[in-house]
Amino acid sequence: MPKLSALVAVLFFATLAHAAEVVVLGAGASKSAFTAAAQAWHEKGGHAVKASFASAGEIRERLAKGEKADVLVVPRENLAEYEKAGTVDSASRRDLGAVSIGAAVKEGAPRPDISTPEAFKHALEQAKSVTYMDPKRGTSGKYVDEVVLPKLGIRDAVRAKTQLGEGGYIAEKVARGEVEIAVHQMTELLPVKGIAILGPLPASLQKVTVYSGVIMKDAAHPAEARALLDYLASPAGQRAFIDRGFTAPPAR
Repeated sequence: MPKLSALVAVLFFATLAHAAEVVVLGAGASKSAFTAAAQAWHEKGGHAVKASFASAGEIRERLAKGEKADVLVVPRENLAEYEKAGTVDSASRRDLGAVSIGAAVKEGAPRPDISTPEAFKHALEQAKSVTYMDPKRGTSGKYVDEVVLPKLGIRDAVRAKTQLGEGGYIAEKVARGEVEIAVHQMTELLPVKGIAILGPLPASLQKVTVYSGVIMKDAAHPAEARALLDYLASPAGQRAFIDRGFTAPPAR
């Protein structure tokens, strides 16, 4: 009987180990692609994945309050602060894809030209209302507010008619007719129904953000987290990102 009980215990804990759930905290721009890739990994025999997504600023706040995760998916440029704090395993980093910033209007509305800096400036000046991410919360919003608009010389004028986004698919405001033009990362424009994407910003105004996955130092399931990241960086995992608006990440 003791041997049987021991065997049952071994099988029980083996089952728990196999059922490990990888907890992921990711930036909003990665949501669509990551969700598809993680589901494919799970269906191929990988562990279950529990992922939540938020703006870069909110992720920072949630981790500061003690929220735990196995994997963090954020802009590569943001990793330095987590590395400095000693909360992530730098060696585990996998670059998952790169994202550019674009603009969109409501489906069926006139489609202004944004192919040159002058054209984009005119489109923003003519728009009655604009939305982009709150600079304190999102990577693209910070860049638009601190680089693009000042470079075009229209920051104050545009800011006066802007509804700052707090997270999620802020272009849904455009689809509902609440705002005329949205400026956001392409991966967060593509999933929104009811909008027409005007294209990426001109090259001289563009910011390409690389998103990376990394294992947290206090991860409950580090081995499973590593297996997930390895899949995401594989050709099969990368396909989910490319199909949803990402471009291949540059070489490390």
